[in-house]
Amino acid sequence: MMRARQGPDAVQERQEVLSAHELIERVAWIVRLRWVAAACVAAAITIARWQFGLPLPAGPLYVITAALVAYNAVMWGLTRRLQGWQPRSALAASALANIQISADLFFLAALLYFSGGIENPFTFYFVFHIVIASILLSRRATFFQTALASAYVVAMAVVQSEDLAPHFHLTGVLADHAHRKAVLAYGTSFVVASTLFLTAYFATSITARLREREAEILGLSRSLEEKAADLSRANEKLRISERTKSEYMRRVAHELRSPLATVYQMVGLVADGRKGDIPLAAGETLARVRVRLKLLMDVARDLLALSRAREADLSRELQETTLAEAVAACLPDLQERAQEAGLRLDVSVPDELPAIAGDPESLPQLVANLCTNAIKYTPAGGSVRITGCAEQGRVELAVADSGIGIPRDELSHVFNEFYRAGNAREACEDGTGLGLSIVNAICFAHRAEILVESEVGQGTTFRVRFPIASARPGSMRPTPDRPGQ
Repeated sequence: MMRARQGPDAVQERQEVLSAHELIERVAWIVRLRWVAAACVAAAITIARWQFGLPLPAGPLYVITAALVAYNAVMWGLTRRLQGWQPRSALAASALANIQISADLFFLAALLYFSGGIENPFTFYFVFHIVIASILLSRRATFFQTALASAYVVAMAVVQSEDLAPHFHLTGVLADHAHRKAVLAYGTSFVVASTLFLTAYFATSITARLREREAEILGLSRSLEEKAADLSRANEKLRISERTKSEYMRRVAHELRSPLATVYQMVGLVADGRKGDIPLAAGETLARVRVRLKLLMDVARDLLALSRAREADLSRELQETTLAEAVAACLPDLQERAQEAGLRLDVSVPDELPAIAGDPESLPQLVANLCTNAIKYTPAGGSVRITGCAEQGRVELAVADSGIGIPRDELSHVFNEFYRAGNAREACEDGTGLGLSIVNAICFAHRAEILVESEVGQGTTFRVRFPIASARPGSMRPTPDRPGQ
């Protein structure tokens, strides 16, 4: 079924759906990570309070942690609901991501305030939130969150240095009243804030580059999908055209066979004198006519065979068979032809070769066509050898002769329809030029590879390599890959 090309609106909608889906998945990841963070905070408070004896206000810290857990449960529910709103949830997902980052910064600032404020080394954990913001949010939103985090840090520095609110000193970490020193408070806040803005700048720059590359890859992937669809449609049209051509050729050949056979028989009756005596010159002319008619009948026969072979990959189920069976089906006729031509025919195709997926009708024709060519173009006293072997997961049939060979510059054309090499036409006038085209079509239907090796005056070898039959009968359909020549 042909697929309509996507328009600009459809492409834009697909990009928005992908963006929304990706953002929701990342928000869900943050929610899952927050469960781990809440557990770590609770464990850190307990260890610091009871293991190291730090005078931390456990009550407020545990309350903040509990609020973090409750808040994350709400975010978890909202995220699950967003996943059910797709594909129109991109705006809601972006808003939820901004809210979560802002809330996370608030909870971190609250935890820090009750555990030393600006003198707590965990103040630099704001950096992780800025990195996450650069991944989830736009560049502008990331810098807004960075400004918010910096404001929390500066606010803690002002509050503790000016004693505007109770300070929870980390006894044993810094000297008493160190928080009142402006150099420490404002110096630390400046270092943290500048680090946050530098982190935001570099993280958003890197993220922007990555998003550009992602967009390029997405565009390239979409382009490749369209090209693949175009190629698939073109291939389907080619297959239909090839099928139509084969059907037309088959109908024409079928329509020609009966009239040609009738004319051939009538000419034979006249030439044999059954309709009365004929002059010698007329008899010679009728003899030449019979030869030409026989050639036309052979062309019609081969056209039918070629069309059947080309349609086999579309209409026939292949069956398990062996090369030995295919050779045995046509061996008596080949032996008779070889004997008449004064040639030695050697056959070595073991019965124990692995089975192949084949058509019992066309495989013997492949063997017969290759061997008939070998016999036809091998002078008397020569030899034709048929061998079979199995190697590298394939079964190979080889037909080798000691005949006239094929010129090297003509090897690439021998499978073309009606093509005959120059020395073949000189050696034998008879021939339709379709025998090897039929062989190539049969190879195509069997997913087989066909190779030819030849030297002028030294003979020719054709090798056909079949894949071994699968153990599953339903998997023996041919594939649309033209065999190599």
